[in-house]
Amino acid sequence: MNEDVEQSVPRKRKRKAPVWDNFEVTLISGEDKAICKHCGKILSAEASHGTNSLNTHVKSCKELQSQSTRSQGSQGTVKMGQFDKTHETNIKTELANMIIMHEYPLSMVEHLGFKRYSKALQPSFKVPCRNTIKKEIMKIFEFEKEKTMKLIQMNTSRIAITTDM
Repeated sequence: MNEDVEQSVPRKRKRKAPVWDNFEVTLISGEDKAICKHCGKILSAEASHGTNSLNTHVKSCKELQSQSTRSQGSQGTVKMGQFDKTHETNIKTELANMIIMHEYPLSMVEHLGFKRYSKALQPSFKVPCRNTIKKEIMKIFEFEKEKTMKLIQMNTSRIAITTDM
């Protein structure tokens, strides 16, 4: 800082808005200034200016965002971010696995209740049609079949497979 910084002068009213937790108030050149505890940016802290600019800064403060992302990641909580193709592919695969595991009909993806439920979980996700799910299930089948064939080929013993039809 510089020589113009003075000690904070006691106020008549306490600052109660939660946004003030992110700022330290100091008197600079005769005016109350709010200094961001995360990035050091100086904003006006005059009572007549309100907290709008402070709230806007907190939402866009890169240092604060990176700190909260790091702390959330270490606690195992969900981080909000963009919904991309990787997530969409993963969701389709997991949906196909659920249909296989519980032997649900493929038409369940076209049920209104399922579509509403999916939209509530992730509004950006477009529920695939039954033909798309069928293709995803066939991909899983081919992958598992290949894995099983490799396992059988590695086996030196005899194998007897019986099925009920």
